[in-house]
Amino acid sequence: MLDKFIKHSVGDIKKNIIEKEGWGSYFIVDDFLHDEVFDGLSKDLEELKNKDIYTIEESPRIWREQETPGTNLCVGGAGESINSFDKLFVESYNWKKFVECIYTDESYKYFHDIFSETTTYNFNVSQDDIDEGYVGCKISCQTNNYGDIIHPDNTNKVISYLYYVDNNGWEEVSEGGTDFWCVEEDEVQYDKDQTSMDWKYRLGRYSDRPHSLRLDEAEKIKLFESIKFKPNRLVGFVRTNTSYHSIPPRILPEGVTRDCFQINIWNYNRS
Repeated sequence: MLDKFIKHSVGDIKKNIIEKEGWGSYFIVDDFLHDEVFDGLSKDLEELKNKDIYTIEESPRIWREQETPGTNLCVGGAGESINSFDKLFVESYNWKKFVECIYTDESYKYFHDIFSETTTYNFNVSQDDIDEGYVGCKISCQTNNYGDIIHPDNTNKVISYLYYVDNNGWEEVSEGGTDFWCVEEDEVQYDKDQTSMDWKYRLGRYSDRPHSLRLDEAEKIKLFESIKFKPNRLVGFVRTNTSYHSIPPRILPEGVTRDCFQINIWNYNRS
C-alpha cells in the first residue's frame, strides 16, 4: 500500500542519511511522493485553505508564537490521532487516503526502519519507544513573518519528518525552509524536567532584525545546515537533546502560506 504513495524505499533513503557529530542523524530527500500523489495533495490543500477548515473546536488549532507576528494554522497536532483529520477527509479524498496510509502499521515500521542502523537511533530510541510509540501528524500552514525559534523538540518525540507540500512560487522572495543548529556537547545544558516551551524560550528568541536570530548563547551554537523549502521534499531526523532546529521567519505575499505536513513518531510514556 505504501508504495502507491511513496516513491522511495527505506534503502533509498538510508543512502542519504548524514550523521552529524554533536547533533544526530538526518536526511533530505526530494520527490518523496509520486508526482500524481503530490499534485493531488497540493491542489486540494490550496482549495481547502479557501474554505472554513480552521474553525473546528480543539483541532485544528491556531497558534501565534510569542515573539513573531505571523500565524501558524494547523490541522492535527502533537500526537493527535487520525480522528483530528475528519473534517479534512470530508473535503479531500486525496488527503483522506494519504493520511490513512500514514497511520498504518506498515508506515510506522517504514519510518522507524529508515534510521534503525544509525548510531543516533540506537543510542536514543529504546525498545519501549518502538513498542509503545505511535504516529501523530499535523498540517501546518504558516503565514507571512511566522517563525519558530531554535529548539530540540519535545522530549516525547522520537523521530520527526517534515514534508514540504508546496511553495506557491514564494521561494522567489523567501526561501524559508528549516535551519539546523549545532552546539558543542555540555556547552548548553538541556533540563528534561522543563517543559518544551519553557526550554525553547529560555534558549533563544528572535531579534528585531528580519530573518535573523539572537541567542543568549549565540557564541555556543552555530548554523550548520539551512534546508531550502522545496515542494515534495522530505526532511527527517531523530530527536535528541541537541537536535536544535528552527524555522526562519519569511516574507510571503498576502494570502500565501508555507505548507508543511509533519509526520512524527511519539512516545508519551518516555521517562
